[in-house]
Amino acid sequence: MKNIVAGALGALTVLAAPLASAENLFFTNSNVVNLPVDRSNGTASSANACVKDGVCSESLSFNTASAGVLTVTAADKGGSHHDSALVYQSKDKNAGLGVVSGYEKKGSFVIDDGNYSLDSKTETLTLSFGASVSLAALYFFPDDRSTHAATHELDKFDGFTLSIDGGKAVEYSFGTLGGQGVSFATPLIGTTFTLGYAKSLSAEDYYLAGAAFTPTTPVPEAGTFGLMALGLGAVALAARRRRA
Repeated sequence: MKNIVAGALGALTVLAAPLASAENLFFTNSNVVNLPVDRSNGTASSANACVKDGVCSESLSFNTASAGVLTVTAADKGGSHHDSALVYQSKDKNAGLGVVSGYEKKGSFVIDDGNYSLDSKTETLTLSFGASVSLAALYFFPDDRSTHAATHELDKFDGFTLSIDGGKAVEYSFGTLGGQGVSFATPLIGTTFTLGYAKSLSAEDYYLAGAAFTPTTPVPEAGTFGLMALGLGAVALAARRRRA
C-alpha cells in the first residue's frame, strides 16, 4: 500500500509542477531592432496623468501570463517634485519605461523633466511581480533611439544597477549587444527588482524595453487538477481493495 501511495503521490508531484518556459514581456512596440519573436507587448492599465505625452502615472500595472500582475513604479529622490515621479512610455519613440517628474497645475499634470529616460543617479525604476520569479534577462533601449544607437550606444563600458527585494544594488554591464538582451549567468530570484543609474561604469541614459522571466513556483493548469483528482481516486480505490 505504501508503495502505491508513494508512486501515485510522486506522479502527482510531477503533474503539479510542470516545466515553465520563460515569458518575454515588453514595454515597447518598437521594430527598430529585432526583438524576441515570442514576446508579448504589455498594455498598461492605470490612470493616465499626461494623456498628450504618452502613458504616465505614479504606477503602471501589466498583466503577465505566468507571474500575476506586474506593478511598475518610479522615483526621483533628487528632483524638485520627487513625489510626482512617474513611470513613462514615450509617445514619440515608444522606447519603453523610464522616469519623468512634474507637478499638478489647475487640475492637470505638467512635466518638468526634459528627459523621459532613466538619466540620473537619483532616479529608480521598480518592477514588483505578483509572484516570485527567476529573472533571466533584461532588454534596454538608449535615450537616442536611432537604428544605429539602438544596438551600439549601450556597450560593455556602460552599466546599470539592480537591487533584488530591497537588497544591496549590484552593477551590471549592458554587454556587447547594445542592451538588446542582458542575460544573467545565474538567474536572479526575487519578487521586486529596482533598476538604477550606473555608479562605477560609464553612465548612459536608458529605457527598460522588456524582461524575460519564469515563475519559481509554476501554477498547475486546469487539466492538471483533473489528472490529480484521478490519481487520488486511484489511490483510494487501491486502498479499499486491499482492505477487502
